[in-house]
Amino acid sequence: MKLQPQVAGRTPLAGFYFLYFGALGITLPFLPAYLASLSLSATQVGLLLALQPLMALVMPPLWGHLADRSGRPDRVLTWISIGACAAFAPLLAAERFVTLVAVLAAYAVFVSSVTAIADALALHRVAHVGGSYAHLRLFGSVGFVLTTTLFGLATQRPDRLTVLVPLLLIAGYALWSLSVHAPSAPAPSVSPLAGLRLLGLRDVRLLLGATCLHWIACAPFNGLFSIHAGALGLAPAVVGLSSGLGVAAEVGVMLLYPRLALRLAPRHVLFLAFAASALRWWGMALVDSPVAIVALSLLHGLTFGAFYVASVAFMAQRVPPHLRASGQALFVAVSFGLGGLVGFVSSGAAYDWLGGHRLFGVAALLEGAAALLVLGVHPPPAGSTPPAISDRGPG
Repeated sequence: MKLQPQVAGRTPLAGFYFLYFGALGITLPFLPAYLASLSLSATQVGLLLALQPLMALVMPPLWGHLADRSGRPDRVLTWISIGACAAFAPLLAAERFVTLVAVLAAYAVFVSSVTAIADALALHRVAHVGGSYAHLRLFGSVGFVLTTTLFGLATQRPDRLTVLVPLLLIAGYALWSLSVHAPSAPAPSVSPLAGLRLLGLRDVRLLLGATCLHWIACAPFNGLFSIHAGALGLAPAVVGLSSGLGVAAEVGVMLLYPRLALRLAPRHVLFLAFAASALRWWGMALVDSPVAIVALSLLHGLTFGAFYVASVAFMAQRVPPHLRASGQALFVAVSFGLGGLVGFVSSGAAYDWLGGHRLFGVAALLEGAAALLVLGVHPPPAGSTPPAISDRGPG
């Protein structure tokens, strides 16, 4: 008799989130400065950073469909994690722009889908055994804050350690993914277009439009903050402290989210997140003091923490369980794929033209538009909230 794997436990998923976001805690804030140190322009850096969201437009729906169709999202997670590790390794030797394009494009084929599959597994676990998605996901934020703070304090300038350290963490989460198990019956009737058909829902379109605008607005910080800080004459420690303190605030928001969700619907949480982000980017447009910049990073708890968890909660409300991976993949593709692609390409070019302060001012205006757009989302039908986003088990 063939034994079925057990539902993914808390420790395997928590450990995976910790290692994955630990790697991201170095690549997200520090890799742009490393790429710039290879004599690349801000426009070229922006184009390289746009490769991941470009792949996120295509790959998450494909990997998400494979996860739903095969009924084994756990093994899909392992495949894409191993692929990400193998593709990232050549970055240790790559220096020319053309070579960097090839390496980072290959890496993006795999890494752009990791969060969609991991989140689908987390929602699957919460739906079957209870608990809180936010409390699982916060382990990723803890990993991010530890690595970004320690790396920022330990490094004086961008060098190959900016590639080597995250490579070791990527190898770590690829191996760790083998401990994640989640049984699910294959769904041969799921169409490859099933996830895209969710765009036929008006509220899903509005939500994704708002999250896409939000991520475009975040691109100057996510892609060019280390370059902006360097132009202001600030030390790498400011980048590490800003990222670390921001994600510490994110951890706090995720800890409080289950209580917050009892009082506010996801669309209301998203409005607060976008409004707070507009305030944050407006502040970045006005200041150049390291103390002020680090203080503004406290709003990251809303810029990312509240935004991400509320978006996942919204999609979990509106997507059937058998399309869980496809629904999360659609959110990743539109928000981080389309939003990241437009944001990184435009912010890289605009930085050379406008400079950092004016670019953050434009980001603040985009956040205001996102806040207004999400107000048009209707509440879900009464009683439609599934246990996958609550602290209660089934029933």
